[in-house]
Amino acid sequence: MALYSSAPPERPFSDAKPTLLVAWWITLFCTCLILLRLSGRYIRVEKLFIEDKITALALIPLYLRIACTHVVLLYGTNNIQLDGLELSSKEINQRIIASKIVLAGRIFYAATIWTLKFTTLEFLNRLAGASSKRLYSLLINVLRGILAASFVAIIVSTLAECQPISHYWQIIPDPGPQCRQGVAQLLTMGVSSAVIDAILIIFPIPIIISTRIHTRRKILLAMLFCFGFLTVGITIYRIPETIKQHGDQVVRSMWASIELLAATTVANLVALGSFLRDSGARKNKFRPDYNSSGTTSRPQGQGTATSDWYQAENEHRADTAFQSSAASGSGVSPTQSHDSLIQPDHGSSQAAAVLGLETPRSPEPLVPAGMTSLRRR
Repeated sequence: MALYSSAPPERPFSDAKPTLLVAWWITLFCTCLILLRLSGRYIRVEKLFIEDKITALALIPLYLRIACTHVVLLYGTNNIQLDGLELSSKEINQRIIASKIVLAGRIFYAATIWTLKFTTLEFLNRLAGASSKRLYSLLINVLRGILAASFVAIIVSTLAECQPISHYWQIIPDPGPQCRQGVAQLLTMGVSSAVIDAILIIFPIPIIISTRIHTRRKILLAMLFCFGFLTVGITIYRIPETIKQHGDQVVRSMWASIELLAATTVANLVALGSFLRDSGARKNKFRPDYNSSGTTSRPQGQGTATSDWYQAENEHRADTAFQSSAASGSGVSPTQSHDSLIQPDHGSSQAAAVLGLETPRSPEPLVPAGMTSLRRR
């Protein structure tokens, strides 16, 4: 199968409309997944972790991409057979515009996928920090460099395949398959995406195996990360399928949307799973200066000071636990991280302190309002 081929026949917009509707639906569904993650995290801990903020940034290129896709599918590009086809000046101008926009859309599409990969990488960085092994931290930095370098390679392959660059949006005469089909960008992004996804899947497996947890939990966590092979399979399939269809933009946009859906699901699966199981990090549910009825059991004016003292005490205890853990060289199980789908073992307060997860304290005994004065005497 040759990489470059003849142009596909022209498609009316009625043929592209289902692809456009699917692309919009997938975009909205991905948005719901991301917003559900952000709202769930904030409700539980009243703050967003670094990977949550990175996931939120993916919304920007996601919507820029769908805006470009809408115009491209509406107007059509220069990747069409011109034999026996008569185009008006208006149609030519529309295809020129769409042929320019499709280049930006491919870059925004890659930016969305790579942002989601960076989200997964930052979560693995948290796992690597919990394992207390420098090798994992070094590999994280290497993967960051690979992500950045591969994204630059995608931009270069998108813009440098056709020279001069103005032939990318040339309609008449036919500029040639290198300026119409974007095979270099397809191969560069596809191969890079599949390789990086495979690395992100394999990377946490040794950390999981090294933990002292039940074998069933190890298998469950390994299966969770193996969901990333879904995006690898879609990427491997869509490359030859797109080439087989002569780079047809409708087919290409459809598979790109499907890959976006899979990538967004995989990137948010661990976090959403922890919310469903009610595991992972959460804010303190108990405060020592309030009883179960919601009224204070301490004299007025001391509630704020007591709360501040309690927060400072928790921070001090967390710092002390972190220092003692670093001094002893003991590792922390990655399954006790904030996004774990597995409930942490009992007695894991030290791990919670290292990861910044406060262990809730039991509430003080209820004290009737009239008894406070007796205690003072």
